[in-house]
Amino acid sequence: MTTVLYTGGTGRMGSVIREGLQGRYDRVVLFARRAPEQLFPAEEVVLGDLADLDRLTEAAQGVDVIVHFGGVADEASYEDIRTANIDGTYSVYEAARRAGVRRVVYASSNHIIGFHPSSEVLDETAPLRPDTYYGVSKAFGEALASLYHDKWGVESVLLRIGTFRPKPEDQRQLALWLSWADGIELVRCSIESGPVGCQVVYGTSANSEQWWNAAAGWAAIGYEPKDDAADYADNVDLSVPAPTLHGGGFAAADYRGGIW
Repeated sequence: MTTVLYTGGTGRMGSVIREGLQGRYDRVVLFARRAPEQLFPAEEVVLGDLADLDRLTEAAQGVDVIVHFGGVADEASYEDIRTANIDGTYSVYEAARRAGVRRVVYASSNHIIGFHPSSEVLDETAPLRPDTYYGVSKAFGEALASLYHDKWGVESVLLRIGTFRPKPEDQRQLALWLSWADGIELVRCSIESGPVGCQVVYGTSANSEQWWNAAAGWAAIGYEPKDDAADYADNVDLSVPAPTLHGGGFAAADYRGGIW
């Protein structure tokens, strides 16, 4: 029997994942600031904010796995990023520790390594080179996950998610695309795999073009993606040069958000 708690479960990615995994778990808790219009079987809502550690700890009682998608999902002011993504992620891990949650599935990001040249194929040992305050917040989350595993035994699957879209939209996404079907499977594997410790996993589909050597992380959780961005290459304008950095436009000095 498995109980899952989602933060950000009503957001752009979380909604797709929840729908794809509906009915799979015995109990699903949505920790959200407002109730969604639709609940799937076995779902319940606990209203609250990530800043409210006591409320989140209460919601996490009896939970096996927290899937943490909550927070700001693009570049924003440092103050907004700090409140939602840094302080909020601390609340998630501290609530997990207090409530005895076994594992956190953490939505990290490709923007944690965005300043590496796109000519470099990276694995999970690549030095962190975030391209935004958003990327910095994800680096904080991965460091926090390491601390909570080493000190208190909370497991983590750290999903460095590529570009989660129905179809790839540009050359960068031909390498970093994560299809909806593969994204659902990625999260399922992250929830259901055997012991993982604190494991980085790159979140892409089985794309013909890859900027990441993701084999070790995929094997650790038993993830086998099926889709390939190359199948949609005819819909991508290949006359636009591919970016020279992993982060693409996010690495621009004047980027303030909005590419999503």
